[in-house]
Amino acid sequence: MKRPKLKKASKRMSCHKRYKIQKKVREHHRKLRKEAKKRGHKKPKRDLGIPNSAPFKEEVLREAEQRKQRLEELKQKQKLDRQKELEKKRNKKNKDANEAKPHEKKSANKQEPKSKQNVQKNSKKSFCQELRKVIEASDVVLEVLDARDPLGCRCPQVEQLVNHSEGGKKLLLILNKIDLIPKENLEKWLNYLNNEFPTVAFKSSMQLKDKTVQEKKNTKRRSAYIELSRASLCFGSECLLKLLREHSLTKDKALQVGVVGFPNVGKSSIINSLKEVRACNVGPVRGLTRCIQTVHIDKHIKMLDSPCVVAAPSSSALALALRSPTDFEAENATESVDAILKHCSKQQIMLHYNIPDYRTSLEFLTLLAQKRGMLKKGGLPDTEGAAKLFLYDWTGARISYYSRPPATWNLSSHLSNEIVAAAKVGFNFQELEEDNKSTMKALKYPNQPSSIVFQSPGFTDGVIEDKELPEEVVEKEDMETSEDEEDLTEDEDDEIESDIEDVEEENSKILSNKIASKEPKNANSGVIPTGKQHDLDEPRDLDDAYDFNTDYM
Repeated sequence: MKRPKLKKASKRMSCHKRYKIQKKVREHHRKLRKEAKKRGHKKPKRDLGIPNSAPFKEEVLREAEQRKQRLEELKQKQKLDRQKELEKKRNKKNKDANEAKPHEKKSANKQEPKSKQNVQKNSKKSFCQELRKVIEASDVVLEVLDARDPLGCRCPQVEQLVNHSEGGKKLLLILNKIDLIPKENLEKWLNYLNNEFPTVAFKSSMQLKDKTVQEKKNTKRRSAYIELSRASLCFGSECLLKLLREHSLTKDKALQVGVVGFPNVGKSSIINSLKEVRACNVGPVRGLTRCIQTVHIDKHIKMLDSPCVVAAPSSSALALALRSPTDFEAENATESVDAILKHCSKQQIMLHYNIPDYRTSLEFLTLLAQKRGMLKKGGLPDTEGAAKLFLYDWTGARISYYSRPPATWNLSSHLSNEIVAAAKVGFNFQELEEDNKSTMKALKYPNQPSSIVFQSPGFTDGVIEDKELPEEVVEKEDMETSEDEEDLTEDEDDEIESDIEDVEEENSKILSNKIASKEPKNANSGVIPTGKQHDLDEPRDLDDAYDFNTDYM
């Protein structure tokens, strides 16, 4: 029986029930043993080898080694034959795919499969292509910014592409994760960003709502159901939906809204918060969204989730550490931690992680690994694991840090007064400020002394054209071998194993027959029963010489 005040039922059981289960298990095992005995299942015989007293032992061992080599060659030949068959099938599929498009030119057909393979191997190039598709198909583009570093999350290339595209696309800035910075800092950033583009303060829901939960909350027995905590609620969704619905009145069709931004800024979480269900996959891993995903909020608004913006390879080490589309690697993790620590206050980092003074980033990671109990074999600190932990904390929502906006506002170099004026047309900034203020009042913010001050590196350059990315070398042979192993069916494996077993049985029979034929019937008589009569006084090679009067035991 489930206890009323516990989340999970107890796993304890009575002794009577436990002993009964053990008895049933013993009976089941006994039954299986009886059935195996009836089927006549026998254990494989162990190879006893050749005794030292056997005649011609060296010759027999030499022949056995030759048979073993032939068996290994047979296995390799079968493996090569399977690989050739799979390669023929793969070439045939590619040939059929090329012949399926007769209306295209032959040169285009030759180049198309290569480009497809490159896009599949190099995920960054596919990210760029999907991002351009989202911007071209959208009427309004939402650029999601992390409130802890809004300036570092802005991409000039994306803003230029949106502002200079045809169709009069609108650009909105979404300041996400506002609950992780002090309230005074949030007000300064909203005033700064509203000078260029309309900015909405937003806080995504961590524990996503479900319609069934909302219905159950309205019933009389509220105590029997889960109540959503304050951290699980979404703030700013009403303000954003209000802006989008007002803009959709000017369109005859459903408004298509593209969501773009760097990794881990909360693009998919915003869509889930507006939809109030888990429509898009979210997680702390970078580059989780790999293709366009369409989510219908209502009959007037359609959201387009896009992959992350790819940071330019020429960016600074700090920008690549925070905005890289790929997940952390052990080699670059220490360099990324070093770049972040240089832009923070050492005293605040020491207080947050409760560690003593350090001189280098490697010493910091060593102290952090010892503090968290991350040790390798032999008690050595796991600095690579500590680096990944620090980076996940920094890009996730566990650390409260904030960057200060510039003291004076200056128009960005990639914008002009005409673009800023055109972006503000059609939006009521007075209502937007009131809605942002109401959103700010409903939230709780961290104290400014407990937060970490961060020096923002400024705008982060992104890559829009996939041609600008360097080509990544992928080992084709390793991919083919992995595909070959997956393509092998269980039936083929069973046939190969059965052939090998038959060969081994034949070899063992031949070996036993040869030993029996070469053993003498009577050791004292000196007669060799091999069909050949040799004179004992006749000189022979050392390998073939055998003296029956000598005891070799």
